[in-house]
Amino acid sequence: MEKWLSLWSIGQNGNISDFTDIKQSGFDGIEIWAEHSCSKEYLNLAKKSGLKIGLHLPFHDMNLATPDKILFERTHQILVEWLATLSHYGGKHATIHGGYAWSSEERDETLIRVRERLLILSEEAEQYGIELLLENLIPDSLNYCHHFASNVDEWIELIRFANMKACLDIGHLAVMGNDLETTIKQLGSYLGAVHLSDNDGRSDLHLLPGEGINLSAGLNGYLANQNFLGPIVYEINPYKYSLKEIINYILMTKV
Repeated sequence: MEKWLSLWSIGQNGNISDFTDIKQSGFDGIEIWAEHSCSKEYLNLAKKSGLKIGLHLPFHDMNLATPDKILFERTHQILVEWLATLSHYGGKHATIHGGYAWSSEERDETLIRVRERLLILSEEAEQYGIELLLENLIPDSLNYCHHFASNVDEWIELIRFANMKACLDIGHLAVMGNDLETTIKQLGSYLGAVHLSDNDGRSDLHLLPGEGINLSAGLNGYLANQNFLGPIVYEINPYKYSLKEIINYILMTKV
């Protein structure tokens, strides 16, 4: 297993000394947050620092599930451009959100679009030597819209159909109400990466491990049982913690 850091966690004012500190504190790699305005500069800094590179693809303005063909064409174009950029920097994985149905009543027909679009993107990612990872998402508590994938069965069906892997966000999983050990067993060899943070089981707070209800208790053992060797990506709230606080936690706990 490898220890990684999401660059969402360092905010938008990072510099080369921050990347040096990340490397020296024992992180193996970083996951670029594509929605940072400085994301391209962070790619250069990561490469200079000798860190492995992954990518969290943009999603806030890009609904992969949209019924609007023009919006999807633009979304698809941006995602493929990012895959090409990641490949140029030697990156090997990209995390993606599956988008959302505009209303829960449209879930089934929208699922068909999502399946087809993920398959296309997975095949395109493979051409760039990149593994595409579908992240589990928190359900809409009002059931107004439907997020893909916000239940485990749907998630596994999508990754199998699209020949991709899963990014397991354990904070999202807790809010979904699913058991961590059981889900890791269900994913098995389809598990490609883990997003690690803590919360109170109700909200996606992105706390340091142990500062919520200790969601990561037993995690390493569960992963070892599945022979998981991939990235465990610390995705920690940059509006609550500084990079120094995150690194100090890593050094003190020797995780």
